[in-house]
Order: sequence, then C-alpha cells, then structure tokens
Amino acid sequence: MSSFQQSAEASHASGTVPSDAELAARASALVPVLRANAERTERERRVAPENLEGLRGSGLLRLTAPTTLDGFGASIRTQVEVGLTLGRGCPSTAWVAGIFNGVRPMTLMLSDAAREEFYREGPDVTVCSVASVHGEAVRTKSGVRFSGTWAAASGCEDARWALLGIPLPGTAGGPPSAATVLVPLDDLEVKDTWHVAGMRGTGSQSLVADAVRVPEHRVISAAVTPSGGAGAGFPAALKIGATLNLLAPVIGAALGGLDTVREVLGSGRGVIASVYRHTTDSPAARMWLGEADHLTARAVRLTRSVADAADAAMAGGPLSLRERSALRMDMVAAIEDARAAMSRLLDLNGSSGFSESHPLQRYWRDMETGSRHVQFNPFITREDYGRLAVGIESPVSLLV
Repeated sequence: MSSFQQSAEASHASGTVPSDAELAARASALVPVLRANAERTERERRVAPENLEGLRGSGLLRLTAPTTLDGFGASIRTQVEVGLTLGRGCPSTAWVAGIFNGVRPMTLMLSDAAREEFYREGPDVTVCSVASVHGEAVRTKSGVRFSGTWAAASGCEDARWALLGIPLPGTAGGPPSAATVLVPLDDLEVKDTWHVAGMRGTGSQSLVADAVRVPEHRVISAAVTPSGGAGAGFPAALKIGATLNLLAPVIGAALGGLDTVREVLGSGRGVIASVYRHTTDSPAARMWLGEADHLTARAVRLTRSVADAADAAMAGGPLSLRERSALRMDMVAAIEDARAAMSRLLDLNGSSGFSESHPLQRYWRDMETGSRHVQFNPFITREDYGRLAVGIESPVSLLV
C-alpha cells in the first residue's frame, strides 16, 4: 500500500456511501433550485452560488472522490444519472458539476504526493481542465515552468485547481513530449472571454499562465499526439466517463424541454388559428409529443448503455478500438435524437418559446451549444466508424 493510500485510510471518517437511488434522489431534489436560478446563472455567466452550495451540501461534488477520503467512488452510470437529472434543472450547472466530477479521476495518474496535496481540502475539491496542449514550457531542476492561454475552461471561476496540457521539448534529440500539469487556480489569471449563445452559465473563461512553476510531482508526462493532445496514458474508460459527464447535461436539456412543454400543454392552451381549444385535442400534436418523448427516451437509453459499457471496461479490461468507436457513435446518436426531440418540442410550444424569459429557448440554446463540443464531432466520429467497417484500423480522430 502506498503512503498516499495509507494516509487516506487513516483519514477516512466513519459513514456509509449513499446508494445510487439516494444520489439520484438528491439530484432530483435540487432541480427546482437549479430551475429557479437558471436565468441568473445565464445572466451572470457563472453558476449561481446557491446552486453550488446545493451541489456541495448534497454531496454531488464528491461523486468521483475516493471512498477512502469520504468520497462516493460513484460508478460512471451513477455519474450519468446525476448529470441527466441536474440537466433538467439547469444544463450549465450540470455541465460544471460534470466537469468537476469527470475530470477528478484523471488525478489518479498523478503521484501520491500530488493527490495528497489535491485532496487536502477534502473530497469536494473542484478541478477544471483544458486537456489540449497550448503555450510554451521548459524543464527546470524541480519540474516545469510554463506560460500560455487555455480557452474554454468550464467552471474555472469556481475551481480550486486546473489540469492543463503543456508542450515539452524533446531531450537529447528525442521527440517532443506533452504533459498535463496540476496547477492551483491562484497561480493563474482568469480572462473574461466566454460570450456565447448557449451554456453561458458554465463560465468557460480562459486561463492565462505567466511563467508559472509546477513541481515535478504535479506533472503527468505523456507522449504528444499529432494534435498536441496530452491525454495519452489515461484509460479509455475514464476518458469515456469524462465525456459522458458532458453528454448527460446535453441530454438533460432535452428532458428539461420535455418537462417545460408538458407543463404548457397541461395548462390547456389551444392551437392558435385552429379549431383546437386544447393542443392535446389534436391527434397530430399528440403524435408530435409522442415522438419527442420517444426520441428523448432513446437518447437516455443510449447514454446509459455507454456508461454501462465504460463501467464494465473499468472492471474487466481495456476497450478495443472498435468498441471505443462504437461507443462514440452511440453518444453522437444520442445527441442527434435529443436535437430531433427538441425540434418537435419547439414546434409544439410555438414562437412564444423563443421569448428570452421562456425556459424552453434556454434549454434549446444550451443543447445546441453543448452538443457541438469537440468530443461529439458527428462527421469525424462517422468517418472513423466507416474506416473500421472496411478494415482500416487507423482512426482520424485523436480522441478515440
């Protein structure tokens, strides 16, 4: 047993880990709070403090912390269930919670000393990440020194730490390498650059480093990928888990949109310029609602199935390239189902849903923005799957 594990065992307080059902219930209890603060979260371009307090108080920011440190060690499926539910209330808040929970397992690649330092403040410690390699760095006697700018660091204003990808020159004529460094947010500048159409509340600002020094024990070295990614060495199932923590809020937005339209239809509103005094009297409207419901449910099933496959891989062994490609196809398919469902919901609600005060347009914008994350590129994902279908084993994506 390592020194970190020994100290973690010694610091473990008594108590039981909540069941999956209990964690889901805690997430459900927060939905009204998140909905009430959704407009403020978007306006301020940062998760409302009350939302963060609710997440922390319910223990939902310690889902992926080790049980030896009073974390919950939650399965990827449980993380997905929480993200889907939180997304019904506020996709931006769910996205930031997903970042904090999805990125934290990457600290398993750090040294014992770094993890001990990271968890010093407790299992709720928050970390954001920009994995792509940027800036300039040099090796020092004690570690590395680097400078640069990393854009779209979701949740950075409420994170305690950041995991950033940096380049390192080759040594003794060797090839260049990349590294991921764990850096306190206090050592970085947050630059206000997040002015977007959707997912505004994620506060995905830019992080700026100016000759920041990082000790060797907080550096994860990895072979550089052609795109400059520093993710090599992370288990594929953990990468999928991190991606699912972003997918769940996007699918959750469709669930929130469905909730919103059901409420509108339940109020007895009619169809303007038609004989229908109540929209649900129209067989076509019922069909449209049924399709939206089915598409959303299918998106949820696909998301859950990917989570189950990732959990199985964590327990049973690595995923093959074909398996990873198929799981990425399933995630893209889930997004496309959710988008199609949202389109029908917008039709059912009508133009009033585009009022700035209407929650449906926020769910729509959040979904459209979040689903365009690089992890969900639909044409590159299909290209890889097609290449494998004809026996070409070299993917064009650097994320598989």
